[in-house]
Amino acid sequence: MAEKARFYDAKISKIVSLTSTVKHFVLDYPQEADTNFIAGQFMMVHLEKDGKPHKKPYSIASNPSLPKKIELCIKIVEGGYVSTWFFGLKEGDVIHTSLPYGVFTVREPWQENIVFVGTGTGVAPLRGMIEKLYERGCDKHIWLIFGNRHETDVLYDDEWRTLEKQHKNFHYIPTVSRPKDWKGETAYVQDIVKKTFAGKTEGLDFYGCGLVPMCQQLKAALLEMNIPKERIHFEQFT
Repeated sequence: MAEKARFYDAKISKIVSLTSTVKHFVLDYPQEADTNFIAGQFMMVHLEKDGKPHKKPYSIASNPSLPKKIELCIKIVEGGYVSTWFFGLKEGDVIHTSLPYGVFTVREPWQENIVFVGTGTGVAPLRGMIEKLYERGCDKHIWLIFGNRHETDVLYDDEWRTLEKQHKNFHYIPTVSRPKDWKGETAYVQDIVKKTFAGKTEGLDFYGCGLVPMCQQLKAALLEMNIPKERIHFEQFT
């Protein structure tokens, strides 16, 4: 039975511009709020549109262990009502939220090595999942294959590189499809997956998050590689 959502007001305590189109929001909750969720789940933001209730789902970008705090990673979308509203908010503003929702979570126990594949802000739930895995002492090999159009779009790059230095079992592969001065990978994420795991598909669980076309292309590539369907998990954004 699905857990019943809980509704709370949250104060925006911090806003960080990650790129020209993406901001990181830190939401603070009152002490009495039950902000428990499983890494990878999403929340709803509630507001009004044309005088009527309106809601929008956002993946939670943080580790559930943060006390009474939740982090969101939001890209402003041209014509997007809620993202435009978010980009007009300032630190100290209060918003209405509900949580938790969703089943995009790491399967337990960890019997396999784990491959996370994200594009753009699709990396948000993967960030919380990876942080939680290491907090819990996960000793499996973990890959993050992270695709973006431009090198200026790569979110949380310093965090991933620090994590790679701290954990020998973490493998970070950023890729940029429209590079300028980029020295790394330039293929699409599904092509990186095929190249990285060619002939080495045993014992891998795949988690993909991003826009629908990427998820569809990645799923097709994984099935082509004979990855069993039960080892392929997705969260698709529209």
